[in-house]
Amino acid sequence: MKPTLPPRDNRVILAPHVVLLGAGASIAAYREWGSTGPALPSMQNLIDILDLRNEIKCHGYDVDDLNFESFYDDLAATGSQEKLRNLIEHRVLDYFSRLKLPDKPTIYDYLVLSLRQKDVKATFNWDPFLLQAFMRNEVATQVHRPQILFLHGNVLVGVCYKDETAGITGRRCSKCRKSFEPTKLLYPVKHKDYTSDPFINSQWDALRMYLKRGYYLTVFGYSAPKTDVEAIRLMLEVWTANSYQKLCEVEIIDTKPQREVEENWSEFFYKHHYMVTSNIWNSELFRYPRRSCDAFFSASLMVDPWDDNPFPKFTSLDELQSWVRPLIEEEEAYETNQTPFSGKPLLPNIPSAPLT
Repeated sequence: MKPTLPPRDNRVILAPHVVLLGAGASIAAYREWGSTGPALPSMQNLIDILDLRNEIKCHGYDVDDLNFESFYDDLAATGSQEKLRNLIEHRVLDYFSRLKLPDKPTIYDYLVLSLRQKDVKATFNWDPFLLQAFMRNEVATQVHRPQILFLHGNVLVGVCYKDETAGITGRRCSKCRKSFEPTKLLYPVKHKDYTSDPFINSQWDALRMYLKRGYYLTVFGYSAPKTDVEAIRLMLEVWTANSYQKLCEVEIIDTKPQREVEENWSEFFYKHHYMVTSNIWNSELFRYPRRSCDAFFSASLMVDPWDDNPFPKFTSLDELQSWVRPLIEEEEAYETNQTPFSGKPLLPNIPSAPLT
């Protein structure tokens, strides 16, 4: 089947940039801001950071070289040790609920500001960082923020199942005025249930819709673990059904060896249309903030590459938000009178004048 071009208006690309975030994204952000505050757990060190080693050992398990994902999957599959599972889940919820972004700009702030309203960021993480960044950049961006999805639930997201609304935990449903219930957190088991919980199901339905019409796919810090085989299947079946997938680009940001990353994600690649980097600052997201799809289309299909316009690194949120503002104003001008995007970089990225 001959691939179709992504929907566009002149050189303004209307197809979304889809970003998947895993635990590695939060760990990278934590290191970037100086590793202050509570440490961020990964599945490899979770039992120690959450001080679970002694409890697990007291229940008769060997904790030397314990793989938490396999361990929890066995508990869930056999239905055994309900008290231990409840303890683990309570400890996870309590710890992650107390995490908070520092006042200075973080990778999550840059991530929120890097995309437009047509785009989406979907996280597998329980931590509250994406939503915290989303909220604290609201005034600067107003409606010009990407959509956000929580594929495994989130400690900061609450839901009213009766009225099918969601919001911040501790707040009230706008319809019935009852407090939001915490969302269900999906734990690392091989056979996750993505359909029975209405909120989780809605998040996956939305992601599948975006993947089916996405033009650029970025995966940041998500390694496609064996306990997420169902998630990979759900994403792959709609990504390969995308009518312009052969023209799309897949970008993987991961510190693992490149060959391992390529093997993990090879089914999502079409020929050579992919890039692997270990540093988010080298990504298309951060080289062409808010214009990633437009710049890629211009370079790959119009043979008219744009000058890079990478995010400068700022020390305050006000500086970061002020730098992004001209890009948002250009988007507002397009919405008003269909003025095409210029593709011109902002200070300090403006190329020097040619020598005469």
